Amino acid sequence: MKNIKVVLLALCSILFLNSCSSDDDNDNNPVIPTESIKLEGKWIIKEINFKSNVKAWKNETFTDVMDVFGWAPYMFESASGVEFTNEDYTDSQTQKSGKVFKLITGSSYGGSGKVYWIWNQSEDGKAFEVVQFNSQMPPYDFSMSKTSSLEETTLDGKRVLIFTTTLISIDQDRMDESSNPMTRPKVAATATFTLVETSGEIDTEVSPNLKLNGAAFKLPEQIYPTVVTKANLAGTAWMLKIGSKIYDPGFATQNPVLEFAKLITLYFEDESVLKFRYSFPMGIVSTKETTWQYDNATYIVSYAKGEGAMESSVMKFVWKASYQITDDVKSLILELQEVINNAGQEAETKLDLSTVSADILKREFTSVSADDVSDNSTTVKKDNYTIFTK
Repeated sequence: MKNIKVVLLALCSILFLNSCSSDDDNDNNPVIPTESIKLEGKWIIKEINFKSNVKAWKNETFTDVMDVFGWAPYMFESASGVEFTNEDYTDSQTQKSGKVFKLITGSSYGGSGKVYWIWNQSEDGKAFEVVQFNSQMPPYDFSMSKTSSLEETTLDGKRVLIFTTTLISIDQDRMDESSNPMTRPKVAATATFTLVETSGEIDTEVSPNLKLNGAAFKLPEQIYPTVVTKANLAGTAWMLKIGSKIYDPGFATQNPVLEFAKLITLYFEDESVLKFRYSFPMGIVSTKETTWQYDNATYIVSYAKGEGAMESSVMKFVWKASYQITDDVKSLILELQEVINNAGQEAETKLDLSTVSADILKREFTSVSADDVSDNSTTVKKDNYTIFTK
């Protein structure tokens, strides 16, 4: 009987101590009732734990951002923080209303001042959603929906917000169904976010800690190819570097020797089809299509401008291709080797390029998405360039 009393006393002591310890923990990290959580404010994204419809990338490296375009982990790795404002806003295009939401990134759309997102909290205060007005601008859709498990606690005197939400991501199992990254099949991916409130500026150089089902999640590393091959050129789109010189004599007599300097965009849709656009007196022409060839040994890419492109003649352009890496930005450099007028016809002639300055013969193109160079794109503008007439 004495031993039983000793055991009971010991158990009571343990229960008492655990109760005290639990009370202490609750004092240090109190859990706030969901309906009382205040979202307004700036938050650093400390962690994102992906839970469904996301898996490790197929390779440890990738060569072009278009390879991972639209993949939620790659998208949100660039997000350093968010801000829930109390500023009411209605989008004039979609008529969607809410309070302004800001995503803090190192990209221009993060700090441009333009409103891309709104947020709304549910009536019972237990959830919220973030809506992006235009799913293609910014180029990623950062919408958050079906938010659940909204919790607030404190850590080192700072508020911590934890929630699970649904994000839009590419379907990794169906990527091959579209060569255009913008039209790849999508899935709803769930992820749990951990945010820490801050009163200062959010450092855009800091990335969140990424996890996959609770384990450390290492994203593939981008490797920039230094040599152009047909394989890594196929599927890519390019736009002439902003500020470059383009030839445009208006309605005056055209100089066929300078016809190459009208080229604005290139889209190597696959290993045979090339789509391109160039300037003309009224602006920039709609997309033209031709075939292209590339020699991996000589780095020579060539294509012909189709019938009717210039007074019903066919012009063949031959370029030497190379990649240039500057501050982690890859450019396609094309250096004109020759132009053949009336290609494939009896009157075929090779044009004399000796009078053309070297800086014009060398053209630099910036990597973009296929949609950026389409007929519906607003990024392809003649006033982005310096016009020369002769």
